[in-house]
Amino acid sequence: MVSIPSSPRPVGDPGVVQSFAQLCRPTLSVLAALVGCLTIYALNPVEPGLVYLLIAMVLACMTAGAFAINDYDDIEKDRINHPERPLPSGTLLPQQAWWVAVILFCGSLLAAIPLGLLPLLLVSVSAFLLWNYSAILMVSGILGNGVVAIIVAAAIVLASLVAGRPLAMLYPSAFLFCYILAKEIVWDIHDVVGDRNRSITTLANRWGIQPAFYTAWGLLTLLLISIPIAIAHLGMVHPLLFGICTAILLVSFALALLRYQRVQTASTYRSLIVWGRIGMILGLIGLLGTAPPL
Repeated sequence: MVSIPSSPRPVGDPGVVQSFAQLCRPTLSVLAALVGCLTIYALNPVEPGLVYLLIAMVLACMTAGAFAINDYDDIEKDRINHPERPLPSGTLLPQQAWWVAVILFCGSLLAAIPLGLLPLLLVSVSAFLLWNYSAILMVSGILGNGVVAIIVAAAIVLASLVAGRPLAMLYPSAFLFCYILAKEIVWDIHDVVGDRNRSITTLANRWGIQPAFYTAWGLLTLLLISIPIAIAHLGMVHPLLFGICTAILLVSFALALLRYQRVQTASTYRSLIVWGRIGMILGLIGLLGTAPPL
């Protein structure tokens, strides 16, 4: 019989419960679920409630599972970059994180089955890539950045498939891909020492920190330029809502990024994370305006 080793403290201990929550990043998992639900609502608001529930379960479980398995694989790197996290701090055991990831990925796959063959295939491929993300990083951290950005953008594609309009949200998917790619490049700047110790090739430790910043700035500039072009040439239900929310998203993150580029401290890094999450909420609101009319 398989048993899951217990943590240094009882599972019911409030500190352990908090550690499990920190492992699974519930805020980001909920945001992922909202991306899927809002995409379906924007494309086909008459979908039954069960569809919303299933897409939310798929994306929330997959996101939480990805964080759990990533922390499991990154224990040594996190001892340098994030020693406060549950695994390097010893609050949780590695085996616990592994089992949490297994359960969450299985839950994501099971929830995808009723959504149809293509959604299940997309979820399966995404789960496979996320489970093997650490191996991908060892090949190339730059490739890993691209994989993460593709999988996050695929949340919109998945919801579009479920809503029966698979090509309707290609621009928002591309927008989200570039935004997440820029953020991944910046996170690697913070993790440069740990990545270098593990021989992971990223933009920051291969070409330097400043070229990595310039690449992130280039992606954000490209997105800013794309907003008026998309509004002018793509049919959107609420173009003004999209334009205002995405402009605020980019400007707020850019200001936080500028502070972090000037002074790279724990405080400016936390501020960057906070504004990045606030920006994602604004992006979710703007997402409602991007769908073409029915």
